[in-house]
Amino acid sequence: MGVEGANEEAETRKSPVRRFRRLQRILIAVALILLVALVALWIDRKSLAGGAIDRELARRGVPARYTISDLGFGRQRLTNVVIGDPRQPDLVADWLETRTRIGLSGPVVTGVRAGKVRLHGRLIEGQISLGALDKLMGPSSGKPFALPALDVDVRDGGIRLETPHGVVGLSLTGRGVLNDGFSGRLGAVAPRLAIGNCVMTGLAAPLRVRVERERPSLSGPVRLAGLRCGAVTARDLAARVDVTLQPALDQWRGQAVLEDGALRHPVAATAALGGRLDFTGNAAATSGQLDLTARRVTTRQGRADRVGIAGRYLVGQAMRFDGHVRMGGAQVAPAILAQVNGWSRATASTPVGPVADAVLRAVERSGRGFAADLKLALDRETGARGQGLSMRVPSLTLASNSGGRVALGGGDGLIYDSRGIRIDTALAMGGGGLPAIRATLKQAGPREPMRGTATMARYAAGGAALALDRVVFSAAGDGTTAVTTQLSLSGPISGGRIDGLVLPIAARWDGGRRLAINPTCQPLAIDRLALSGLRLARVAVRACPLDGALVRLDGTRIGGGVQLGATSLTGMIGSSPLRLSAGATRFALADRSFALTEVKSLIGRPESPTRIDAATLTGRVTPQGIAGQFTGGAGQVGQVPLLLGEATGDWRLAGGVLNLTGALQVRDARADSPRFLPMAARDVTLTLAGSRINAKGTLFEPTKNVKVADVTITHALDKGAGEADLSVPGITFTKEFQPELLTPVTKGVIEDVRGPVSGTGRIVWDASGVRSTGQFGTEGIDLAAALGPVSGIAGTIHFTDLLALESAPGQVATVKTINPGIQVTNGVIRYQTLSGARVKVESGRWPFAGGQLTLDPTLLDFSQPVERRMTFHVEGAAADQFLLQFDFQNLNATGVFDGTLPMIFDERGGRIEGGRLVVRPGGGSIAYLGELSQKDLGIWGNLAFGALRSLNYRSLRIDMNGPLAGEMVTDVRFAGISQGKGAKSNFLIRRLQKLPFIFNVRIKAPFRGLLDSAQSFYDPRRLIQRNLPALLEEQNKRASPPANTPAKPATTPIQPAASETVP
Repeated sequence: MGVEGANEEAETRKSPVRRFRRLQRILIAVALILLVALVALWIDRKSLAGGAIDRELARRGVPARYTISDLGFGRQRLTNVVIGDPRQPDLVADWLETRTRIGLSGPVVTGVRAGKVRLHGRLIEGQISLGALDKLMGPSSGKPFALPALDVDVRDGGIRLETPHGVVGLSLTGRGVLNDGFSGRLGAVAPRLAIGNCVMTGLAAPLRVRVERERPSLSGPVRLAGLRCGAVTARDLAARVDVTLQPALDQWRGQAVLEDGALRHPVAATAALGGRLDFTGNAAATSGQLDLTARRVTTRQGRADRVGIAGRYLVGQAMRFDGHVRMGGAQVAPAILAQVNGWSRATASTPVGPVADAVLRAVERSGRGFAADLKLALDRETGARGQGLSMRVPSLTLASNSGGRVALGGGDGLIYDSRGIRIDTALAMGGGGLPAIRATLKQAGPREPMRGTATMARYAAGGAALALDRVVFSAAGDGTTAVTTQLSLSGPISGGRIDGLVLPIAARWDGGRRLAINPTCQPLAIDRLALSGLRLARVAVRACPLDGALVRLDGTRIGGGVQLGATSLTGMIGSSPLRLSAGATRFALADRSFALTEVKSLIGRPESPTRIDAATLTGRVTPQGIAGQFTGGAGQVGQVPLLLGEATGDWRLAGGVLNLTGALQVRDARADSPRFLPMAARDVTLTLAGSRINAKGTLFEPTKNVKVADVTITHALDKGAGEADLSVPGITFTKEFQPELLTPVTKGVIEDVRGPVSGTGRIVWDASGVRSTGQFGTEGIDLAAALGPVSGIAGTIHFTDLLALESAPGQVATVKTINPGIQVTNGVIRYQTLSGARVKVESGRWPFAGGQLTLDPTLLDFSQPVERRMTFHVEGAAADQFLLQFDFQNLNATGVFDGTLPMIFDERGGRIEGGRLVVRPGGGSIAYLGELSQKDLGIWGNLAFGALRSLNYRSLRIDMNGPLAGEMVTDVRFAGISQGKGAKSNFLIRRLQKLPFIFNVRIKAPFRGLLDSAQSFYDPRRLIQRNLPALLEEQNKRASPPANTPAKPATTPIQPAASETVP
């Protein structure tokens, strides 16, 4: 068409024919030249092309070897291509082929085909280098990347890419137009890649490659045999990816489906991973939705069937996530649940125990199966203006299979950023046995204390109930938490129950294992307290901490306790009223031990209470009851006039029964005038069951350790009535063991008691008063009394009032001997003991010297220092039998005596006042049967002895006055004396017999020394030695009377009324 156009143009200027012929010749010539040239070029085309390629490679400094196996206008084929160092080439291909076409701008490559191609590349500072091939790359045009419209056919392509992290092998096969329609396979393998502290092994990704409308896409599985990042390990990870790139390869869109894999960490592990995520992004950022699930997750704290995370995410200069973390089929670890059991044991046997146990059981049930839903927002910005990672939890919900639910929500939630954690939310808990709690939690800022309030509805379980008033709390950044509230509690305790306990609470938790409640004193009120049969009415005291806190928890260990000052309580023990006070009280929670001081208790009816006191009372509270020890005990059972003191021993309160064992002292309740001295009670047992007290023990005299009596006591507290039985199996008094060790009543009354005493006693008391009876006796006892030694006292006394020592009338005691100076035997005394240490003597009778000695009725009062009078009567005592009692073998006497011996006893001893013995009418005689011991008494002495060897008297009177233990004054009067049978007679003696003899003798000597004096009455020798000189002197005076001296009557006694004291 061009030639024709030229001819037409020439034809217009010249003739058309001429112009056509000329042009024709020119075209033919040109064609011939071109033909010759093309033939020449075609013949030498390979050498020309090779030279051009070699010059270009040389110019770029690229070593290469190749063979041009085919060179045509539309196809060029190179074989045995090697580029780079021959020893380690960067490219090796068995053949390469290009398809070209000639365009207006020159030849254009329209296709590339390759056989087996291997490339060797390196990743350097984020850029891929292909070695010598990099020199063949032209400079960047600055235009966006675009896939060429190149028909590509790769039969077997591979790249060995060496990276700082490891070697990656890539393979590619496929065919089609590269910007639209290419389809093939891309494979990636890496035996080991180390990126940071992560190591991947066994990477394999056989992917399908497609290009449609200039948009490449990759799809297929990606597998990773192993992954380790620090302490995190993974195995058998598998995912399926599907990604589409934009034509410039600067944007992408796709999704990935995680199909398998297992993760493990020292604190957590998952058996399988799954889920999917989609993504859209570019080099600046990628965002999308994710929904991933980990199955069979285990941690030290527990396990879960599944843990999932779902939401929107952004990864780039900023990283964000907004979604949910969900957990299902979760269980708390058995070790933690066992720790919950430990907490339950720590509060066992306390009033809060059932509530704590129920709450902990609910927590345990919830921990065995629950689900969680956490709404989470993450935001992290990098760069100079980045604020780092921030995290916000707007809500958190825990829902257990048992029905329990815990929810956090409202406000800003839980916020974490570079400044720290801040909380601004509300908490709600309840259901499934959990307490119903509503709380608000708020922080002014990170690291600021978290403050809040909470309320808890009344929680009841197992007979216990707990309620908290408005709770105010504050938690510091280190976890230290302070809580204040008022607690109301009712619940059981060991062997009892507490109701209506109200106590302000000030608690402090260190954020770990330690919790301290009430480190300062707080008012404590209790409406009712029942403990093993003990029931106390309302209690209002000030409770102070022991060991630093009222309650102190350290892990599973509990400590602390309470201290009380002076406390007064009222209540019941069994069915009996109780009034109890203590000076100080302490109770330790660690071992549930307690100690009280200055304990005073009154049990029973107010008009007749039983008193039990103790200086110290210690014990422990156990599930079996309360037990401990006591010291300094004292008390009194009902109206029994016996005081108990100095008690020590053990006690136990279990099942409503109080048991005491130990030793104590028993003394008379009448301190001003005790009837008996303090005694030691040993092996004492006391049992209080219901309203009945049973006690028994053995009484000992403490200084000599002599058993005195066995005692058994019963007492009904509700009636204020009881009884005590005393059994005295036998007390034997000896020189070392005297009655004055048992009772002060006998002191100064009797001494030197020898012999046994036994008996029984019974004391009964009720609302009408105290009654006592007893029966005591002896088969023979000896003693010394004020009126002389007494032996062989025997008999039984029946007391109608044992405590008052009052007996029935007519008690009988036989006395073998009594010797006030003159021994009397086989006496019988009838008497009655009266209260107030008085003895009413009804009668006393003894056989005496052929007659009898009797005692007039009298009342002897030993309670006070007064005179006690006893009047003895002598009736019909024969002189001869009387002398025999004195063992006067050389004397013989006749005559019968009567008389009265009034005796008075007081604190100074005994004495006789106005005692008199008188011979009955008819008189008697006295004869000395022995020999003269002194042969020569002189003429007058021998004469007098012979005359007075035997005397008859008409009257004899003896008057006695004075103390029994002191100097007795005895006046003896003889009258009407004459010679008896056997006496010598002569002129002088007959003259003397006409004189009126009257002997008045006064003797001052101890009453019990009168034996010698009495013997002198009947021993003529002594009479002669003492009286004969006076007789002779009187006789001489009568023979020659002085002047002016009137004659005296014949009846004037020769011996004066008063004589000197003689030994």
